[in-house]
Amino acid sequence: MKQQLVNLLFFSDKRKNLLLLLAEGPLNIDKILDLLQIPRISLLPHIKKLKEEGLIVQNGAVYRLSIIGDILVTKARPLLDAASTFEDNNYFWSHRKLDSIPFHLLRRIGELKGSQLVEPGLTHGFDLFPETINHFTGSSKVMLLFSYFHPQIPSFSLELAKKDVKMQLIFSRDSFDRFSGDFRDTGEEILAKKNASIFVHAGIPLEIPSLIAISETAVLLGFFNQKGRFEGQYLLSFEPRALAWGRELFKYYLDRSEKVCSMNFPDSSPHNQKAPDDL
Repeated sequence: MKQQLVNLLFFSDKRKNLLLLLAEGPLNIDKILDLLQIPRISLLPHIKKLKEEGLIVQNGAVYRLSIIGDILVTKARPLLDAASTFEDNNYFWSHRKLDSIPFHLLRRIGELKGSQLVEPGLTHGFDLFPETINHFTGSSKVMLLFSYFHPQIPSFSLELAKKDVKMQLIFSRDSFDRFSGDFRDTGEEILAKKNASIFVHAGIPLEIPSLIAISETAVLLGFFNQKGRFEGQYLLSFEPRALAWGRELFKYYLDRSEKVCSMNFPDSSPHNQKAPDDL
C-alpha cells in the first residue's frame, strides 16, 4: 500500500469518518454533511483527495466507496475500532488484566467500541452493578459469570430464577464455595427451578473476568486490575456487536465449566455435563 493511501486513511479524522460512513452504503452529500456534522466547505477538499486516489466514486450528488476503498476500509476498520475502544476508556483498559480474554476475542476488541464506563457513585458503592440492574431483571434471558463474591449475588440470582428468567450462572470455584457455604438454601432454591442452571469454572479466579452479565439488550463486563483486585468498574454496551462479543466470551467459559446439580458440588455433580443451549 502506498504511504499516501495510509495517510489518507489514518491522518485525517474527516477522511476517516467519511470512509467509515460510506462503508455502510452510498450516501448523498446532504446526508453525509448531516451525519458528520461538518460544513460543506470543510469536507469538499477531502472528498477531492479521496476521489483522486480512487477510494470513493461520485455519481451526481451520491458518493460510494470504490472497490479499492472498500478493501482498504474493511482491512483498516478493526484497527480503527480497537484504537477507539482503548482511547474511549484508556485508563480502564491500561490497568486491566486482559489475559482473561481469549486471543480470538482480544483480536476483535474493537467490537466493544462505544462502551460506557460505569462507576458506582458513593451512595451505591456497595450495590451489585447499580443503575444498570434493570436491564437484567426485566429480561427473559440472562447469562451471568462471577469470579468474585458479592453478598447481593444470591438474592439477585434467586429473583431472576423466580421470575422464570432463563438463566445460566457461572461461578469461579472460590466464589461458589462462598455461595454454597453461606447461602446454601438460596442456591438450592435456584437449582430447583428448571429455567436456571449453575456452573463452576475450575480455573484460577484471576484467569477469568470478574464479571460477565448479558441480557437480551445489554452486556456488562468487569475485569480485575493488574494487581488482581476488582475495582467495581464496568463496561456497559447495548450495541449488537458488543452483545455478540460478550456472548462468545461467556460461551468460552461455559464450555470450560461443570454443571452443578446440588450445592454439595463437586461431590454430587457429574463431570463434563453438557451445558444447555446458548441464550
